[in-house]
Amino acid sequence: MFRFLFWLWLVLLYASPALALRVGLVIPLSGSEGKEGVILRLWAGELAQFFYRTEGLRLELIPLDSRGRPSHIPALMKEAFLSGVEVLIGPARPECASVLAKEAKKWHIPLILTAGEINPIKQLRRPPGIIFRTGLTTRAAVKVLYYCLKKKGYHQIGLLISSDSWGKEGEKWLQAYAAEYGLRIKKIRYFGPYDTDVTFHLEALLDTEAVVCWASPWASLTVARNIDQMGLKLPVYFSHHVSPEGFLRTYPALLNKPFVGAAFLAQEDLFPGNKDLYELLTNFVHRENLTYDLSLAALADAFVFLKNGIERGQGNLVKGLEKTGLIKGVTGLYFVSADDHYGLLPATVGVYKYEALSYEPVCRPRAGVL
Repeated sequence: MFRFLFWLWLVLLYASPALALRVGLVIPLSGSEGKEGVILRLWAGELAQFFYRTEGLRLELIPLDSRGRPSHIPALMKEAFLSGVEVLIGPARPECASVLAKEAKKWHIPLILTAGEINPIKQLRRPPGIIFRTGLTTRAAVKVLYYCLKKKGYHQIGLLISSDSWGKEGEKWLQAYAAEYGLRIKKIRYFGPYDTDVTFHLEALLDTEAVVCWASPWASLTVARNIDQMGLKLPVYFSHHVSPEGFLRTYPALLNKPFVGAAFLAQEDLFPGNKDLYELLTNFVHRENLTYDLSLAALADAFVFLKNGIERGQGNLVKGLEKTGLIKGVTGLYFVSADDHYGLLPATVGVYKYEALSYEPVCRPRAGVL
C-alpha cells in the first residue's frame, strides 16, 4: 500500500504543472501616467506568453499601481507582500526608483529596476542587496557619451545641468568619469527645470569645444529651442532621457540633435542584442501603433533576467540572478555578477540623432565588443 501511494504521489507531482513565479509589476495604472501603465501591462503580458511559449517559463503577473507617485510606494509594497509576490519589476519612470528600492529591501523582495538610479558603488563587506537593473542607466549613458566625445576629438567641455534630481544624478557621473576619458570640464552652468530661457548660460559656454546638457526631457526641450533661436553652432549633446520616439516626434526642436540611446534604436545590422525579442518588440510597437521607448526594452530585459535567474538558481532566484553572467537583452548586452548588479555594457549603446522618422547613429555601438 505504501509503495502504491508513493508511486501515485510521483505521478501526480510530475503530471501537475510547475508553480508560476509571482511577479509584481510596478506600473502606473491610474493618474496622469495611467495610459503608459496600460501599455506596459499589455507588453508584459505579451512577454509572459512569449517566454512560456519558447522556454516553458510560467509567470503570474500581479499589476501593482504606483499611480506614478513615490508617496504611494509604501502602500503598494504592503499589497505586494500580502499577494505573495516573489520578485518585483519596475518602476516605469525614474522618480519612484529610490523609494521602491528602499521598500523592496525592507520587505526582502528581489527587485529588478527598469528606470531610475540607486548608488551602485559597493563598500567592503557590504553586499549590494537584492536589487538589479535593466535598461540604460545614467552611469552607462555618461560613459557612452564621453567615449563619443573623445572619439570626435573634444578635450574641453562644458556642462549645462538642471537644478533638480535629473540634473544632479547626471552631474555625479559626468564629474566622476571625465578624467577617465581625457576630458576637462571647463565650465558648469546650472538652470532651473522650469526656466524658459537659458541663452545666458549657453553664451557662457561658448569658449568650450562641446556642451553636455543633462536634464529632464522637458527642460532639455527648452535648451534645444534656445539653441535654434540663437543659431548656435557649438555642438550640444543630450542625455538618454530625450530618446523616446514619441517625445522626439512631438517636439521637432530636438530633431538632428545628438543624444545617448539604447541598442534597439540602432539599425538592424548594428543591433547586438536578443534578435527574437527585438522582433517581438517591433511587432508589438507596430501592431499597437506605438513609438519606441526605453521602458519597453527595459521591461523585456527584466524578463530575460528572470529566465536566467530561474534556470541558474535551481530554486534560489537571487543566487540565480547573481550567476546570470552575460545575457543579450533588447537594450544591449549585460554582464551581471554577485558584486555588480548594474551590468549593462556601455560599448553596446550608442549616440544618435533622430531625423526623417528614424534614429541615425552619431557614434555607433562598438562592433565586436566581445
